[in-house]
Amino acid sequence: MIMVSGASGNLGRRTVQHLVQRIDASRVLALSRTPDAIGDLGVRSRHADFDEPDSLVRSLDGAERLLIVSIGTGDRLPKHARAIDAAAKAGAGHIVFTSLTRAAEPGHPSPLVPDYGATERLLAESGVPFTVLRFNVWVEMLTLVGVAGRAVATGVLPSNAGSGRVGHLTRDDSASVAAAVLADGGSLGEVVEVTGPQAVTDADIAAALTEATGRRVRHEEVSDDKQPQRLVEQGITEQFAHAWSASGIIKRNGWFDITTHAVERLTGRAPTPIVDYFIARRAELVTPR
Repeated sequence: MIMVSGASGNLGRRTVQHLVQRIDASRVLALSRTPDAIGDLGVRSRHADFDEPDSLVRSLDGAERLLIVSIGTGDRLPKHARAIDAAAKAGAGHIVFTSLTRAAEPGHPSPLVPDYGATERLLAESGVPFTVLRFNVWVEMLTLVGVAGRAVATGVLPSNAGSGRVGHLTRDDSASVAAAVLADGGSLGEVVEVTGPQAVTDADIAAALTEATGRRVRHEEVSDDKQPQRLVEQGITEQFAHAWSASGIIKRNGWFDITTHAVERLTGRAPTPIVDYFIARRAELVTPR
C-alpha cells in the first residue's frame, strides 16, 4: 500500500488526487484523524492519529511507502517522532517527509526550521529508507495571509524584503512531486529542494499581480519597523502582519533564494509560473477599491 497521511488537509488531499493518476487507486490508502471526511477521494481510508502511538503502528501496517505530511501546529516535532517510530515498527519500506527549504542549515532564522531539521535527523537515524522534500514558500501564502488581495485592492504591495528573492511554488506542484516520488519509489536517501521555476522579488510579485488582474499594483519599499503597521493599515490582521514582516527579513537575507528543476525532473511537467497562479484566482483577487 502507498499511504498518505493528513489526507483531509490541502496538501494530503491533492497528493492523493495526483497519486491515483499515476497508480491504481486500489494501492492507495488515505490516512486521517477524520476518515469520514475523505470518502470523496475514491480510495480506501484508515484512521491515523499521530497522538496515538499504539494504534498508529496498526494504522501503518502494510505501508510500502508512506508520506508524512508535516504538522502545522507548534507540537509538530513529537508528532513527527511518533509517526516515524510507528512507521519503523510497522515495517514501512520508504518514508517521504515534507520539510522546508534549507531546513538543516545552521543559523536559519525561521522559528519553524528547528523542528523540521530535527525531524530530518530522526528520519536519517530511523533505519527506514527515506526521502525529504523541502518545499520553498508556497505562493498560496500570499493569498492566505491576504497580502495579495489587499495589494490589488489598494494598488500597493508594501515590502521590507528589499531585493530578496523567493523560489515560490504552488501547493499543487508540491503535491504532484510528492505523488511522483510515492508512485515511483525513487529519490531514496535524497534531500530534495523543491522550488518554483525562478526566484522572484516582491517587486516581481507586484508586476505579476498587475498582469494577472489588469489592476496596477505598485511595489513600495518599507522599513522593518514600519512594515507591520503598513500591512495592518491595508487590512491585514496584526498577527499576520508581524509574521509577514518577519518573513520579509528572512527573504532579504537570501534564505529562500534557491531554485531547482526538481518539479520538472520528478513529475515530467514544468512548475506553475506565479502569474498563472494569480490569473487562475483573478476573481478572488479583484475586489472593489
